[in-house]
Amino acid sequence: MIKKVLFGIVIIISQNLFASQKPILVTESTISLNLDETEELFFSFAEGDIIEFDFEMVKGKHIKEVEVYEMPNNKIFADFKVQKISKKQIHIRNKGLYKFKFYSSSLTKRVGKIKIFRIPADESTKKFNTNWKWKTIRDTIYTPYTIDSITGYKKIQYKEKVRELVKTENIEDILFNKSQRVHSYYNDNRSSTYLRVDLPNPMVSDLKEERLIAWAYWIGVGQEAQQAYKENARAVGELANGVSAIYGTPLAGLAVGTVSELLIPKTGEDVFYTFLPDYENAEKFINGLEYLQNDTGKGIAAYGKNSNITQGTFYIGLHNDNQIQGIDVDVKVVSIKEVKTFEIVEYDREREEPITVTLNKTRMDVKETKIRVPFE
Repeated sequence: MIKKVLFGIVIIISQNLFASQKPILVTESTISLNLDETEELFFSFAEGDIIEFDFEMVKGKHIKEVEVYEMPNNKIFADFKVQKISKKQIHIRNKGLYKFKFYSSSLTKRVGKIKIFRIPADESTKKFNTNWKWKTIRDTIYTPYTIDSITGYKKIQYKEKVRELVKTENIEDILFNKSQRVHSYYNDNRSSTYLRVDLPNPMVSDLKEERLIAWAYWIGVGQEAQQAYKENARAVGELANGVSAIYGTPLAGLAVGTVSELLIPKTGEDVFYTFLPDYENAEKFINGLEYLQNDTGKGIAAYGKNSNITQGTFYIGLHNDNQIQGIDVDVKVVSIKEVKTFEIVEYDREREEPITVTLNKTRMDVKETKIRVPFE
């Protein structure tokens, strides 16, 4: 009976002590939340404090969630679809930092008014600072890793196949050699015609490479031009040391540049000639329409070289402006291609390779993290 009386006295004294401490205002504020928006408030409380807070909607029907956490993640209070909270008390067992979280999922803006008080356990914590501060925590992390270390070198014998140039030579290729009849202007046949010339496609393989260097042409009318060409062939063959004699025709020497001029006749019938880029323009030429051309001229005989056009097909147009007499035109085209011949040669080689060992090591990293802690 006496023990029960004493226990009751203790309870009454304790209640009187808490009752003697007046609530201290921590914050009085208004929060405004839009759709899917959260507001968080942080305060420190002392051991034995009693949190007392009020919440009331100012705008909107309710707020989705109200929660209180003992940091970092211990939830000590939660309420949903909150319209009003009046003098809600939470007893604080541990000194620490506490988070008040307000969340709205409404489409329209929500506004609420908040009051938070603390009731100290006694006079010793009456002046407790409810603010907080940032604290930097440094964690040391040790990460194992491996690294290869070179301890020496070893020699490796091996064989290497190399493509080596054996010889380079220039080869003459006769692309066109024809006597073409071109009728007179008043003949029943056309007085214009054209000839097709196909430049050779170079061959490329592992052991041979071909490249067209240039091509040269001769256009001459009648016996006079034929005799002049024979004189040119004789003169080229008699050049000192046979420099140009390795090329079978005067045009070959002209194409590679060892011959710069050829003899042409001074008397005889002439011909108009033109170099046409394609079949379409060749047809326009013989039909008297406007056409594109790469080069043109007129004479008893003519010659030249070209190193720009080295592939494809072109056409030579011929026209006789003699009203009565037809003409026979000799047309010759010669190309010079560079031919490189290779062979595969095998060599004994030696290289150095590193000798490595794998070492186990540890790397130290310091990770810094900032957290909120009570101010005192």
